Amino acid sequence: MKITFIPDSDLQDFSEAVKDYQNIWEKNGEKIVSIWEEATGLKFDETFINAMVFVGYPSHSHPLAMRADLASERRESVLVHELGHRILFRRMILEERSSLENHKVLFLVLHDVFIKLFGPEKTEEIIEWDKNLPRPEYKEAWEWALSFSKEERMSEFKKRVK
Repeated sequence: MKITFIPDSDLQDFSEAVKDYQNIWEKNGEKIVSIWEEATGLKFDETFINAMVFVGYPSHSHPLAMRADLASERRESVLVHELGHRILFRRMILEERSSLENHKVLFLVLHDVFIKLFGPEKTEEIIEWDKNLPRPEYKEAWEWALSFSKEERMSEFKKRVK
């Protein structure tokens, strides 16, 4: 899969963030895709994505828009998070499509994706950062997902994804 990171506009200089995201993708993109596909048993629908780099909150998956104002060490984990939404898009079996429900399903797998990409220590740091964002559903979704064992998370995931 190819991702092209482009600045939102020329009103601000996003070149550093664009370059950083592009470097992250060039260095780890194949691994990220492979781990997501292995963890979910799904394939990404797209072969290319344009990703807008902007200043604002939050980053989001559709369209893929990544925050320029994140610290460099957060950009990769946020990109991995948003790509998780993309691989699950249209595949979740949910009656309620709230942010909380979407994140519960995502976090059932995202923990293991993070472990494979970053190791346990960095994964725990990322999750703590997520829990402290001004999005209370993240904390609730993480606590719910991590209340299950790895095997239970996969079982719950398979119940919710087609």
